Amino acid sequence: MIDNETCEMIINKFYDDIYNFCLSRLKNTYAAEECTQEVFLLLFRKRSKLNFSEKFRSWLYNTADRICKNYIKKNKNITVDIDDYAEVIPDNTANETLISQELYEILGNEEAELLLEYLEADFGKRKQIAQRLGITIKALYGRMDRLRQKVIDYISDNQQ
Repeated sequence: MIDNETCEMIINKFYDDIYNFCLSRLKNTYAAEECTQEVFLLLFRKRSKLNFSEKFRSWLYNTADRICKNYIKKNKNITVDIDDYAEVIPDNTANETLISQELYEILGNEEAELLLEYLEADFGKRKQIAQRLGITIKALYGRMDRLRQKVIDYISDNQQ
């Protein structure tokens, strides 16, 4: 049996590892966050039946793998994360300006600035962005996923 305190310690210790595992499987930050939360929600629900043993880490990864597979089945047309398409931009302000101008044209000023701020931020900064907007981090991921999809749709429509 895992008590609440131990459960919280496990979440703090393994959250980033499980998130990175899910991200590597799903290639989408929003989906990875959703699946990671589901893994730890399941851990919390089953804590009275689980034992903290050598096999516990395997249980976490197997659970994450199963949840990711189920997510993919449910969301066959999983949104591709724009971070995967991001290429290293040469240190050339002309290119950066051109990309920024296109982004502003596609999304508008407010959304473009928000996406650029998000892409440059680490997790802690992203939490601050969510707080500033008065939304949860999960809602921020959802909003960024929609903005990314707008950009991807625009790019794919204009490449044809």
